[in-house]
Amino acid sequence: MLKTAVINLGCPKNEVDAEKLIYLLLKAGFQLLAEPDDAEIIIVNTCAFIQPAVEEAVNTILQMAAFKEDGACRLLVVAGCLPQRYGASLSREIPEIDLLFGTSDFHKIPAAIKNFSERHNSDKTVCEISLPHYSELHSVPQHITSPLAYSYLKIAEGCDNRCSYCMIPTIKGPQQSVPLETLILQARQMVAAGVQEVNLVAQDITAYGSDLAEKPQLTDLLNALISIPGLGRLRLLYAYPHRITPELIEMMARESIICNYIDIPIQHISDPILKSMARHDRGEHIRRIFESIKTQIPDLFLRSTVIVGFPGESEKNFRELLDFVAEGFFDYLGAFSYWPEEGSRAAKFPQQVPESLKEERLKAILDTQQGITERRLWAEVGRTRKVLIEGLSQESDLLLQGRTTFQAPEIDGVTYITEGDAEPGTIVDAEIQNCHEFDLFARIK
Repeated sequence: MLKTAVINLGCPKNEVDAEKLIYLLLKAGFQLLAEPDDAEIIIVNTCAFIQPAVEEAVNTILQMAAFKEDGACRLLVVAGCLPQRYGASLSREIPEIDLLFGTSDFHKIPAAIKNFSERHNSDKTVCEISLPHYSELHSVPQHITSPLAYSYLKIAEGCDNRCSYCMIPTIKGPQQSVPLETLILQARQMVAAGVQEVNLVAQDITAYGSDLAEKPQLTDLLNALISIPGLGRLRLLYAYPHRITPELIEMMARESIICNYIDIPIQHISDPILKSMARHDRGEHIRRIFESIKTQIPDLFLRSTVIVGFPGESEKNFRELLDFVAEGFFDYLGAFSYWPEEGSRAAKFPQQVPESLKEERLKAILDTQQGITERRLWAEVGRTRKVLIEGLSQESDLLLQGRTTFQAPEIDGVTYITEGDAEPGTIVDAEIQNCHEFDLFARIK
């Protein structure tokens, strides 16, 4: 059995790809190792969305390449977004790479590794990078690597939005939704394995079904998922304002299985900047959507993402964004300085904002939001919430760790259980007793 380690980088969507790859490797008879130290085969699943992700991927590949000299590694495989974006040039820059695979070529990896021995003395890197087409991956099950309490269900690949700053459509291709019946089967498999919380992910979950012949919508998918026996929670990640319908808001308000939580990246609120970004929304529409959601679901936690320092962002544009953040719509907010991504239209725009000003604006946004998030979380003290137990805390094996409905995995903090006991994968009533930064402390009632 070939000892193999899979190193995954990037977002939850990449995590799904890595879990499908691991399933295929195990099915093909590979032995999976948690660490690369003793691995004969090292596979790096990469992200290349923005330049910092590219740099992280390259650094990780170089670190793994060192195991070819100092460890057991005899085959280095690089897969995902980085090869899809940069192609065979990677092999020229990093000759230690033996195999390269694009974003929709994961299913080819096990056979390619086994066939590698036939050309073991060759110094030529094998590249399997095709146009993004994911139909052969849709039905591949996931070998869940997260705590069994939760998992991610990727409902589509690619994106049709084509924002001027973004390389995702170039890397991932156009919107390609997974057939509804396939998603239901995968969700059932997850629940049968013990998963309580299914997190729906895609570049844009609200575009789900627009490319399928039957034209199912996100609400159709949610209706089908809700009926799965044993499923505890559904969470919506990466929704876009212009496709949020009254029907979706009504369903979220009505169905308790859907978390009172949604992630809606807006990127900005100023109309000139939104237009330059090639976003489909305008400020007034974003405001109306948020007001509608907050009115119909008063207990909802709203996460968003904004970009500061986009080309042409004036002080007036930025002030409009800062004032909007200060209004308190967001319970959680990710904020980033604009990065002129190579190959994107926006990288060639005039009026690029100086780095020092970007940093200043970013700090103002983050400082403003920090106070809002802290007040929102402190308001939870004394309340009883449903907490999904994940297992022992990563900070201390004396505490259990879980998450409320308003804490998405890996990004929103956790809830530490200071009193009481429960099995991982169970949902319990817990009284929130304290708060520290983004984390909560609670006792099981």
